[in-house]
Amino acid sequence: MKNKQGLLKAILIATLIVATTVLHYGTIQGHLGPHILHRQLYVLPIMLASFWFGLRLGLVTSLAISVIYASHLVLYEEPQGTFLAVGSQVFMFNLVAVVLGWLADRQKRQQQEVLAAENLAVLGRTAVAVGHDMMNMLHALKGLARQRDELQCTQVDRDFQEEMARLERSVELLSSFAAPGRVSAFSRDLNEVVRDRIGRLQEAARRARVTLLATLDDRGCPVRVNAERVAWVLENVLKNAIEVSKPAQPVSVRTQRTGTECRIEVADQGPGIRPEHLPKIFTPFFTTKEKGSGLALAGCRKTMRDLGGDILVISTWGEGATFILTIPREQGTRLAV
Repeated sequence: MKNKQGLLKAILIATLIVATTVLHYGTIQGHLGPHILHRQLYVLPIMLASFWFGLRLGLVTSLAISVIYASHLVLYEEPQGTFLAVGSQVFMFNLVAVVLGWLADRQKRQQQEVLAAENLAVLGRTAVAVGHDMMNMLHALKGLARQRDELQCTQVDRDFQEEMARLERSVELLSSFAAPGRVSAFSRDLNEVVRDRIGRLQEAARRARVTLLATLDDRGCPVRVNAERVAWVLENVLKNAIEVSKPAQPVSVRTQRTGTECRIEVADQGPGIRPEHLPKIFTPFFTTKEKGSGLALAGCRKTMRDLGGDILVISTWGEGATFILTIPREQGTRLAV
């Protein structure tokens, strides 16, 4: 339906351009008044293209119209208007496209941001309710597990523990969408957080035959945040990197201290992210994994933004991906909570 509407709009714009061109060249050697009136009609398809399709297609439309309009300078020996007059008209065509296209794009971005915020708020309220019920169920299952004596070191026991771990991870993911409250914030060197999480994941990396390589900023990366929340995000990103990496390929972790922030970069050499997937990689419930939930990276972004930082991704399809965690440096009494 959306594609059909876009096609109809494009046809309308093309029809207006053709009709205006016929009037423009039909009166170009006649009286100046009708010619001036007709050339102003070119503004209408430019406005519609910019408003409906944004800056890029609006500018393409205005450039095409500029070529069509200005061609009369070479097609006719005594065209109406001078190079200066035609040049100023062409400038106005493109100025209209740039201004209206920029405003239309900005309005769309603002609408998308508002919609995303509303969706996250709804997801947060749902996550709190579902997470609470799941946590109660998890505690009950753990209590039953402690009471059983007959299932020691069996396959059933291992399967049970794996399912418990999956349930616990689901609870953590849902909890990451809860509305942020006041949490304890302490001065911490991010290098310590990186060393701790790399140490915890060495066994998982060994099983996947992947090497974790750390390059830490010698000056340290002092921040004032809740380190456990940063560590949770970093662990999720590292697990993803280990999962997508092929055997014998390294996963590189690098910290960098800049003037206003500290950065943690996690680079893998996996398949990378397709260009069409990049804009949606942090969208809740978007996943390319067969058994993925689409909540891990979305929860990571929300957590980082709650801390005053962010998480970004750079990727070229076929050449791996780099996730970048940014956290404001500790500045006096400023807290990132």
